[in-house]
Parts: sequence; C-alpha cells; structure tokens
Amino acid sequence: MNKKANKIIIPAVAAAVIIGGGFSYASAATNSTSNALTENSAQVEKEDQSQAELAKQATVTKEAATQTALDQVPGTVGNVELEDEDGTIVYSIEVTAQDGTQQEVKVDATTGEVTKVEAAEADDEEADGEEADDDQSQAELAKQATVTKEAATQTALDQVPGTVGDVELEDENGTIVYSIEVTAQDGTQQEVKVDATTGKVVNVENDDNEENDDASEVDDQE
Repeated sequence: MNKKANKIIIPAVAAAVIIGGGFSYASAATNSTSNALTENSAQVEKEDQSQAELAKQATVTKEAATQTALDQVPGTVGNVELEDEDGTIVYSIEVTAQDGTQQEVKVDATTGEVTKVEAAEADDEEADGEEADDDQSQAELAKQATVTKEAATQTALDQVPGTVGDVELEDENGTIVYSIEVTAQDGTQQEVKVDATTGKVVNVENDDNEENDDASEVDDQE
C-alpha cells in the first residue's frame, strides 16, 4: 500500500517542481525587463545631471558656442553637448560641413575659443548611413525654416527655463517645427515644439511622463 502511494505522490511532486520552475523563469524574465527600464532611466537621469553640473561652470552660452563652431566650419549643426576635458569645460558640437563630412568642433565654454576641430568617427558603416540620412533630412527641412535654430531655442527657454539638450527639425503633418529638449529647473525633461516659420510654441510635452507610460505599457503586456 505504501509503495503505491509513493508512486502516486512522486509524479505529483515532480509536476509541482516543473510548474514552479516555469513560474520562476517567467518571474525572472519580468524582473529582467523591469531592471533594464530602470537602468535606462537612471542612465538618462545621470547624463542630464552631468550636463546641468557642467552648465553651471560655463560662462559662454550654447548659442554663442554654436555660432563660433559654424564660423569655423560652415554647415548644419547636429548634437551639442558639454564635456569635461581634463578640467576644461568645452562644448562638443557636431557639424555636417558643406562638403558633407562630419566634423566635431570643441569650443571652450569659458573663453569661447575653438580648441579643436576633428573628423567625427561613426561606430560602424550602418551608423554612417543613418547619420547621413538624418543629416540630409535635417538639411532639407532647414531650407523650409524661416526661424533660426538659435531663435527657436531662445523661445523654448522663455517657455521652459532650463538647460537645452538636443534640437532637431521635424515635419509634423506638413508643419516644420523645431523639437527642443529642455531639462527644466525642477529637473523634469520637457520637449518644446516651436514652429519653424512663425516662431511660436505649438506644443510642450513632459518626456518623463512618456517614459513612465512606456514602462507601464511593457508591464501591461507582461
């Protein structure tokens, strides 16, 4: 009688172990996704804090540094970031020169002088292709804009005081706008859309809320 009971109990225990293992695997996958989102948000926040700290030490505005870079290398401006190079705060300004080459211009954030000009290196051929397409798109949109990037950036800062991040031109249903990322004084990430022909603010979105919504959507799918 005991042997028969053992034969019945053992498979039941084995099934419980298998089911439990499946639950543990699913739980681990969920935790992995959640951790990835958390790490990504933490990295973005850390980068924003770093830019804000460097901005406090800069006496030259982003707009002035950008103009200096364009005087040195005429073309279309891409990303502009502050960097600490051995204790010297500089603006790293990506410029697509008129001959199509990618140049990186370093401008001292305290003296306003150009400290270095070098060819920007892409990570791989695919990155080169994507950047070329994006730069070409930006150049085409820039031809339709009557408001300068600097003027649109100032308008965005008047609307949301803070530190400017990326600035890009976008085509929204036939309307050309500047999409300007701003780290507001309260630390939130704001995206300000400025009409590239009228110079008026057409939309202000909280990027932090969008990130939270994305995280919620992932959780819902799980």
